[in-house]
Amino acid sequence: MAALKEDELLLEAFNMQNPVNRKLKVSKLGDALRSIGKRLANDDIDELKKQATGEFNGGLTFDDFKKYAEKASKLEKTEEEIEKGFKVFANRESGKIEISKLKYALMNLGDKLEDKQVEAFFKAAGIDESKDKHVDYKRFMSTLKLAE
Repeated sequence: MAALKEDELLLEAFNMQNPVNRKLKVSKLGDALRSIGKRLANDDIDELKKQATGEFNGGLTFDDFKKYAEKASKLEKTEEEIEKGFKVFANRESGKIEISKLKYALMNLGDKLEDKQVEAFFKAAGIDESKDKHVDYKRFMSTLKLAE
């Protein structure tokens, strides 16, 4: 049952990237992987794209994408690395991060994400920018772990 749910999540991420002739463009691989909550550095995304280009120049089928999602799992940042980064932005007293600061950091520091990627990231974490002003980083991390 859990494998079916994972396949459904992968299929949704695959289809969100508007595959042409049922093949995902290699250029959209990073967006698709991040939309399923994969925590990858830009260098890791670039390396996966390079591998995929060599292997699937015409694009990735859904089964190919599943294999790359598995590869991405092996490259992900550790929870400790990510939690350490979030603690920098959290209010020491409340343990909460302002959504605007989090978005700014995701788009401007380190591995810079595009607005579309941040939206997918927030969606995976259950953050609604129109309603939420803060997020508890522990709850945020917990939510992201459940999305895996």
